Amino acid sequence: MGKRFDIIGLENGIVDFAMQIDEIPASGTATRLKDFLWQPGGNVNNALAAAARQGSSCSFYGAVGSDGPGEFFRSDLAMHGIDTSHLYTREGSTTVTVCLAEEKTRERSFIMYMGSDPEKTPDLQPSDLDEDFISSARYLHIGHNSGKIMRDAVASARRNGVIVSVDGASLTDYLGWTLDNCDIMIMSKVFYEGLFGSDPDCVSNMRKLVSERGLDTCVVTLGDEGCAGADRNGSSFRIPAFSGHEIVDTTGAGDVFHGGFLFAHSMGWDLERCAVYASAVSYIKCTSLGGRVGIPDRRTVEQFLRDGTIDSSGAEKRMEHYRNVMHFE
Repeated sequence: MGKRFDIIGLENGIVDFAMQIDEIPASGTATRLKDFLWQPGGNVNNALAAAARQGSSCSFYGAVGSDGPGEFFRSDLAMHGIDTSHLYTREGSTTVTVCLAEEKTRERSFIMYMGSDPEKTPDLQPSDLDEDFISSARYLHIGHNSGKIMRDAVASARRNGVIVSVDGASLTDYLGWTLDNCDIMIMSKVFYEGLFGSDPDCVSNMRKLVSERGLDTCVVTLGDEGCAGADRNGSSFRIPAFSGHEIVDTTGAGDVFHGGFLFAHSMGWDLERCAVYASAVSYIKCTSLGGRVGIPDRRTVEQFLRDGTIDSSGAEKRMEHYRNVMHFE
């Protein structure tokens, strides 16, 4: 029987206010704001947007607050063709994150507002578990902000033959459980160093996790050092990062790598081809401000992989949209 969705993403809703600046000003000084925009954010949500833009059918499983940012979050999912049947609106404030993209350092910093009472941030509860819905997907993608329902949702996925993908953005208290209950682990450099320190042999360590933890696929993204990975079929790779274009903002780079990788994986491509494709999606995204303005479609990715050029016309239209989309009363 066919699946309704390629990917279901589990996460609490987040909205980003992204600002491009020269550098964070010292106390008592000022800096020029070069550009800004509002966008829905979150590790899983950005991954879904990237996968949907490649052609995957996606659904968001989570909650937002009963406020303007929550309404914006919902409408943006619909704009991307992402199903919202299991996006719940709960009393409270949607989390808003200020994302500072520094041109001088090419780094980013974050300031989070989680409402007047952070304990009441909208979150799915175990009672919200819908096993039939979860079983309707090929992949369940989760991150560190997937909430109280996460363990039950993963158990449901595993009972129903759904591939569990994890965004290993940061180390958490449930690290061991995560490694033992996922099929695809794509981790950040921070996550990697928490496990292996500064050991440069990333490929061997990815092989180690695959063999010792029973993972199907394990990948580490290393920013401008590229990425490395291994899978249970015995394949492994280490590839460099792309270069040649101006990097504007790395916010969401890892997130959209996940989305590109899951799309490629769903196509049945081999491990290295999946990683090259995901790297291209992530690299192109970084040439625009914010976590999703620059996410390319499949045609743009394939053009870039052929000749190294980036068609930015779509990103320019989205930039104008996200500059002006949010209105508070």
